[in-house]
Order: sequence, then structure tokens, then C-alpha cells
Amino acid sequence: MNSLSLRKELFLTLVIALLSLCDLVTSLVAVWGFTTDDAYIAWIYARQLVNGNGLQWHVDLPRVEGYSNFLWVIIAATVMKVKLPLISTIKMISCISLAGGLFALYRLGRLFFSPLLAILPVFMFSHFIGVSWWTVSGMESVFYCALSLLLVWQCTVAFGYQQIGAKQTDFNCSLISTRAWIVTNCTLLLLALTRFEGVIWCIPILLFIVFHLKRCGIRTVFPESKIILLWLGITFSCFLLPYAMYFIWRWNYFGYLIPNSYSCKGLVPGQLFAVDSVFLITLLPLAIVSVPYFFSLKDSRHWLLWSPSVLYAILLWKANPVITYFLRLFLGPFALFTLLPVLGISHFLDYFKLHRVDTKIVITVTVVIFTLVFIPGNDLQYLHSFIRQYKERTQIRLAVANILNTQATPGATVFFGDNGIVPFTVRNDLRFIDTDCLNNPELAHAPYKENLALYAKYIATVVKPEWVITTYEPLQSQENCIFKLLRKEHFFEQYQLITQLQSGWVDEQTPGHHKKTIDYIFSVYKHR
Repeated sequence: MNSLSLRKELFLTLVIALLSLCDLVTSLVAVWGFTTDDAYIAWIYARQLVNGNGLQWHVDLPRVEGYSNFLWVIIAATVMKVKLPLISTIKMISCISLAGGLFALYRLGRLFFSPLLAILPVFMFSHFIGVSWWTVSGMESVFYCALSLLLVWQCTVAFGYQQIGAKQTDFNCSLISTRAWIVTNCTLLLLALTRFEGVIWCIPILLFIVFHLKRCGIRTVFPESKIILLWLGITFSCFLLPYAMYFIWRWNYFGYLIPNSYSCKGLVPGQLFAVDSVFLITLLPLAIVSVPYFFSLKDSRHWLLWSPSVLYAILLWKANPVITYFLRLFLGPFALFTLLPVLGISHFLDYFKLHRVDTKIVITVTVVIFTLVFIPGNDLQYLHSFIRQYKERTQIRLAVANILNTQATPGATVFFGDNGIVPFTVRNDLRFIDTDCLNNPELAHAPYKENLALYAKYIATVVKPEWVITTYEPLQSQENCIFKLLRKEHFFEQYQLITQLQSGWVDEQTPGHHKKTIDYIFSVYKHR
């Protein structure tokens, strides 16, 4: 069989890396103006912390853990404290995280492949439209993804796997790395602090370790008992103890085991598999191509590549589909899964004795074509259109904030569900009650949990907010359930409609089509 020279392989590797870089930079520049409204939720908590009020939604309202990204809140608070420009700094941190995550993905690939094949998962993942989009969003998504890739890479190295082509053997059961094990546990801690469900990454790690030790033998991996004790001590001091301290603190501080941001996400009916279905459709072509690898003889590392996808699919089977598009919550599992098609194609070609061509070239061409055909890429025209649409929605949100800033009385209560840039921009004395439950502990616990009718009656008879702002999505004929219940009780007869604000888009791809499609409507009501 012909084989590529090392120089030619490195040249092709560099070419694909540059193509990936150009694609990423172009798409990042195209979407740089996008900042998702939900990013401001974490920044509200960060600002309260910087102002000395602790982690609170509002100083005059009960404490609530409405954020789902503790470490990201702390990072944002640090940026505010040192008076750096918040949005641009957060985006730069996310870009650095993306670079680190792609590096970790490549280094993980080098434990399976030569340089040329190891760059292919990077090409596949960076091509995906959600990567650039969530990098500039202001959310923790790419930072969290990078940590998950670092975790899997370092865990694999810790148990003796070496990069292909290294002078030493590619794998030696007894060639463990204590340094990599320290990094593994520290990274696991950061994952668990970044998002509450981050601790779920313990499961793929444990599955890998259990089957690895079963395959190699405990005494082969750890010839001395003192090494086992050392590693257990590292896990205790670098992960278990600090995470236990954090968990006990947040339980005591907020009063609940589960964050409010998680407790309330399954309250809206009709959401079964709404998030999973998009992920599974995206993953299906990759899974089909990966089949030959699953039927081959393989080591225990395969648990690290596919089990996170299964775990997250189980975790999110009832999740609210809002702000989950472009696989935001699946970026880490998706990145790990991109190694499997390369492995699948490689094992498939092993069935054939290709003497006239180098299989690396065949695999590379196949993966590149597969990526361009089956993985949703960065359509710049679509992204520009999406951003214009989102910016228009941001403008009507800012218009709502301006109305409240100029017309609301001091200390007024605002009943509103689109809580992001609006409460971040308005005066600090205004109190926002979240209709979507995220920052509303009453909706996530008894007696109002799963009893919206009772809560609607409470709002109408006890709270009587000075301002009510409804959101309506006409394309889906969708309105918040609480507002529907309040309308049945003639609640809005006590309020005056101040204004209606609309956003939408014009379909520029249809010639002669200039009619604007409305997709979002705010109705601003003031108590009479």
C-alpha cells in the first residue's frame, strides 16, 4: 500500500486546519454582532454580586437561583469588577475557549489517528453552524464544551494512551500520568461549577475507568497500592471536597437542592423530545457512518465518545426548547461524537485491501464531502438574515426598557417573561416577576408548581403588578400560559394598553417579496 510521506501528510493537515480557521473566522465576523438575550440573565446576577447584594435577581425579592452557569456568572462579575467592556470581553473569553477546545479535540484525535486524520474531527465540528453562533452569544456554551473536551483528553492520557506515532508505544497500561489525572479532576470540578449538570460527566469517566481496569487489570495499571491511594487523594482534594463545599453552600444559600433554572424547565406541557429530536436528526448520519467501528475490536475509550450523547439525550428529554437551537446544550457531546465517523470509515476501509491508494486520502476526502453534505454549515446569508431579525427584536426590547425607565413609578412591579436585556437595562428599583419561572421561585415549588391557575389568581388578587408585558409569537400562535389564564379571569380589564411593539423579517430570497413577517409581539399594559 502506498503511504503518504510525513511531510505531505503534515502539509495536508495544515491545509485542512487553515480551511477550518478561515471558515470559523469568516462566520465569527459575520455573527459578532449577535448577543443572545438570555446572556443578560447571568449578567444581572453578576452585577448584583459586584454591587454587594449577593447572588440575587432583585434585592427586594426572595433569593432564587435563576442562572444555570455559576462559574460563568463569577467570570462576568470579575470582568465587571475590573471595569473591562463586558460584552466584548466575554466574547473574547469564549473565542479563546473555542481555540482551546479545538486544540483539545485535535490532541484527543491524535490518540486515535495520525495528524491528517486527527484534524478531521476538528474540521467537522468547526464547520457546524452552532459553533460560531454560540461562541459570540455571550453564553457559557463554548467554554463548557472546551472543558468537556479537555476532560476526556486528559482522562485518556492519564490512563496511558499516547499519541499515534510517538516514540513510545501508543498504549501502555502501566504508563499512567498523575499530572493528567490532576488536570482531569480539576476540569471535572470546573465543569460541575460551570453548569449544574456538569457533574454528569462523572458517568462517562467512570464507565471508561471501570471497563479499562477490567480489560487491563487493576494491578497492571496500578502496580503499587500507594499509587491508587494517591489518585484517590487527588480526586478527593481536587474534585469531591471542593464540589461538596460548593454544593452545601448553594443549598444553604438558596434553600433548594435543585436550581430554580432546572426545576421549572419541564413545567410547560408538550415538550417531550423537543430538544432531543433536533440533536438525534443531526447525529443520525454520523452514527450510521460510525457503525463499522462499533462492530470492530476496540478498547474502552469508545465509552468516552458516545456515552455523553446518550446521557444528555436522557437528561434533556423533557427540556424546554427555548434557547436550545443549534445544539447549544449538546456541543460537547457532539464534538466528541465527530471522532466516530472517522473511526467508522477507517475500519470500513480495513475490510478492503487498497494497494493503489493511501487510505488516509480516501478517508480525508470522504469525511470532507460527508461534512459539507450532512453537517449544517455556516450559511452566511442565513446568518446575516437571522442576526438582522434578532437585532430588531432586541430593539423592541430596548423600547420596552425605555418605557419603563421613563414612565414606571419608583419600586414598581413588572410582570414580564422575556427577562434578559430589559431588566439589565432598566432602573434598579423596578422589580421584575418572571412569568417564565426561571427567576421566579414561587412557580417552581408548591403550592403553585403545576398549578398555574392558582398562581394566576394569586397574581390577579394579591400581587396586582403595576405593569404587565405580554409576549406573543404569531407564527406559532403561542402565548404564555399564565396570560391565557389571566385573560379568562378578565384580568386585563384593569389595565390600559400603552403600546404594542412588533419585530419580524422580510424574505429576501423570494423575488418581489417585500411584506414583513411578524414573529414577535410585545404588548405593554399599565394598571389603571
